[in-house]
Amino acid sequence: MKSHYPDIVKGNEAAIENDLKRFNPDERIIYGAYGFPDYANNAVPIETMSSGYYCKDSKFYRDKNLLYIMDCLIDYLYSAQREDYTVDTKISDYKTGPVLLSNFLVRGYRIMKKYAKTEEEIALRDRLKAYLVPVAKGVCNGGTITPNHRWMYSSSALMLYNEVKMDCLKEISEAYLNEGVDIDEAGEYTERSPMYNRECNNAFIIIAEETKNDYYLESVRKNLELMLYYIEPDFTMFTQNSNRKDKQEGDVSATFYPDGYYHSYLHMSYLDKNPLFAGMADEIFNSIKERTGRGPSVLWMYLLNPKLKEYEPKTVTRPASFNIFHKDIVRRKNEDFSVTLLTRSPNFLFVQKGNLRCFVRVCASFFAVAQLIPQKIEKTGDDTYRFTMTAEGKYHGPLPEKPNTVVWKEMDHSKRPVINRVQLTYHVTIALKDTGVCMDIKSEGMDQVPYKVEFCFTAPCTVKNKDKRYDCRPGEHMTFNEGDIDIEKDGNILTITNTHNSHIYHDIMRGSVPKSASSFTIYYTGFTHINEHIEILNQRRENA
Repeated sequence: MKSHYPDIVKGNEAAIENDLKRFNPDERIIYGAYGFPDYANNAVPIETMSSGYYCKDSKFYRDKNLLYIMDCLIDYLYSAQREDYTVDTKISDYKTGPVLLSNFLVRGYRIMKKYAKTEEEIALRDRLKAYLVPVAKGVCNGGTITPNHRWMYSSSALMLYNEVKMDCLKEISEAYLNEGVDIDEAGEYTERSPMYNRECNNAFIIIAEETKNDYYLESVRKNLELMLYYIEPDFTMFTQNSNRKDKQEGDVSATFYPDGYYHSYLHMSYLDKNPLFAGMADEIFNSIKERTGRGPSVLWMYLLNPKLKEYEPKTVTRPASFNIFHKDIVRRKNEDFSVTLLTRSPNFLFVQKGNLRCFVRVCASFFAVAQLIPQKIEKTGDDTYRFTMTAEGKYHGPLPEKPNTVVWKEMDHSKRPVINRVQLTYHVTIALKDTGVCMDIKSEGMDQVPYKVEFCFTAPCTVKNKDKRYDCRPGEHMTFNEGDIDIEKDGNILTITNTHNSHIYHDIMRGSVPKSASSFTIYYTGFTHINEHIEILNQRRENA
């Protein structure tokens, strides 16, 4: 966007400055954050530096030192490839095709192809073009690990194919694309990960561009529309529905901003003249600038498509309030207050007020199998939902006949009679309102079982109960016997009602998930049968 462009240039300059700080002039390589050089550390800067070098508005415009460093980086990249042209990503993956990085190299080459004029510039352009051949061989010799890798593989292979015309690239891309796009009717990819949805979106944008087939943009549109409803009151992303946890997506205190979606929202708003996507791109840009003082480092977009410099679209703000329910997630937001219900997770209820987050868990000490992990959500009325789960315990008697072995694992235990089969069933009904959440927890089956209701809050925070105020830090917990509890963070307040505390068997309860080390926890405790009504109330800011 025209208004974004000056700060996009600044973002690129900051990225180049960071690369220059990590460049070792003696070894002629860039070291990563963990103290060793890596293929990625030296591939990505070629896109970044070529963008700054050829941008007339950058302080690095035609800075010959960048030409020298990029030449050094190509030397390293040759040396870092294995005999079969695969590479190592030293923080995790080995003998992998350079699919996660070849896009940066191709974009760097395309910038050079578009703007190179001098003898030195043309020489570097041609050297990088020659290096794309071993990169392509590495891609052809690699494979995938996760579902999203297929689309990153296809996009990388197609970009390379359109530059070096190696048939194996086209074949491997077509083979993956032949598997079909793994997106559901709601716009969720297989991994349900906002962190990786963006990678799928970026990949399908590339695939559409390289094949000239707009079919692949439909999944991008669907996911970008869904992601509008995964933005929390503090402009972070809700990530707890993810099937992946490798980026701490299961941690209530982990914060993920939608920065990586800037490219796809801007690109699709430009193609579709979509004011809602343009508004989201603008929000993401403003969030980045507010936190960093500059724009995102995607200057390559503006160099490869100079029309973006003058693109100033109409913008529409995403919905401030909404209520969506699909498959195993409910998302409801009203201005600065959001509620999420989830299946497949012990953290089945999330509430957020501003930047104050809370998740709720329920467990009973019943044969170490009574952590409530709902498998489905039942809609029982307007904004009312129910979870049900049954846990079972049983004992076994002696084998009716002498076994053929004394080795326990080799015995046929299916022949043992079942004795004293018992069950514990939870029913949790949740009503969503503008004023908060009403939660009714009931149990049937086994009685006299100690249970806990667990409220985990973003820490540090402040807790107030009966005129007493407590400063609460990560990893700490408390219980209360009476009165409502106010939890406050940065002027955002949530209130939980109906405190009760009949025992202190909570943080180490057998069969429960470990206590959160990153949040502050409040426990309600008692014994089955449970019949409790608890509210989590949305309170006005103290300074409102």
